[in-house]
Amino acid sequence: MKRYDTFPKPIGSYIVGRIQMDFEYTASDHSKRELTAFMYYPSDRSEGKTPSTYMFPEVYEMLQEQPLVTEYLKEINFFTIDIKTHCYDDLALSRKEERFPVVFYVCGGGGSPEWGTTICTDMASRGYVVVSIGHQDSTMYKRKDGKLLNISKGFSDVIMAFSEDPEMIALASKMNMRPDDETAIEMCRNVLSLPIINEVTRYSERQAEDIRYVADHLHKLDAGEWKSIFHDRLLLGIGMGIAGHSYGGPTAAIVCRDDDRFVCGVGLDSGAFGLLDSDLNKPFLLLFSEPNYNMNAIIGANNSMETYYFTVNGAAHLDYCDIVFTGVDEELRGTRDALEMRQLVTDYTKTFFDHYILQKTAHVESLSYEGVDLIKKTSNK
Repeated sequence: MKRYDTFPKPIGSYIVGRIQMDFEYTASDHSKRELTAFMYYPSDRSEGKTPSTYMFPEVYEMLQEQPLVTEYLKEINFFTIDIKTHCYDDLALSRKEERFPVVFYVCGGGGSPEWGTTICTDMASRGYVVVSIGHQDSTMYKRKDGKLLNISKGFSDVIMAFSEDPEMIALASKMNMRPDDETAIEMCRNVLSLPIINEVTRYSERQAEDIRYVADHLHKLDAGEWKSIFHDRLLLGIGMGIAGHSYGGPTAAIVCRDDDRFVCGVGLDSGAFGLLDSDLNKPFLLLFSEPNYNMNAIIGANNSMETYYFTVNGAAHLDYCDIVFTGVDEELRGTRDALEMRQLVTDYTKTFFDHYILQKTAHVESLSYEGVDLIKKTSNK
């Protein structure tokens, strides 16, 4: 298995800056939320700067404490943080454009906001401001103020209960590769009707509320209510996009459904928790490995706007995030080349956002990668 000491160079022409911000607020359930966010953005120069640290060692050490990480994975240290990034902390925002569009990235459950560094850096290098949040309870992170937060026991217990649920195990055993639409929709509906799903969804909804809060804050940054480099520099009027990997995918869909400031979303090998009877009413792209159609078919069945389903042959679940480069165990990797996998994930995500946020003519249906197939496009208008 090839090891990487440096992430691939960003696809775009901008130098990429990164800034970290902490947030605190009281959620709708009256819980106190302590978040952090990494914001990746276009810059023009980085002279005299060293690349940003990929992941804080203290955060990596917290992974060993997670019940979701098996003893086998702890033994092999399944990914490394000794890898060089292509972003730089606290650069000036580029002056090449007056304002820049905004998208959010949501990492998988139990992960860290830095796990999307590759795609966030790629998108920023092409002119987007990208926000990746550390979500209390469901992710691990170090705030700018130094406080460390790991996933909560409640979240861990819920995810373990879901994976060990006898009804879920029975349904998983019946999931077929490339099922017909009717079969996939029925299977997805059966999964989303399990009692445990209510608890799984609760954390997705908390993450969605975090995103809406930070989106509110971006408007304050742009308006100059909070001092930052983003004063009068964010292109918010055209709407924002959001992409999520794994457990972050349903969060992305919930945000699209509930917040009209978000005009489109992307799910990367994700499911449909909390979306049983939801019309997103927003264009949504699903890029996934089979048999995951069984877990997200309901989204397109309900969505009144375009929903795209692309299967990716030879990709493992963690290939959709940074572990495609940081992983050290070949059993966790798919068979696709890491550089190609990164290219296609970025290409589909960027092309989708370019079309639906920036109104560019380029469209995901025009992309062509071997083993990546559009199995379905729906629109229920």
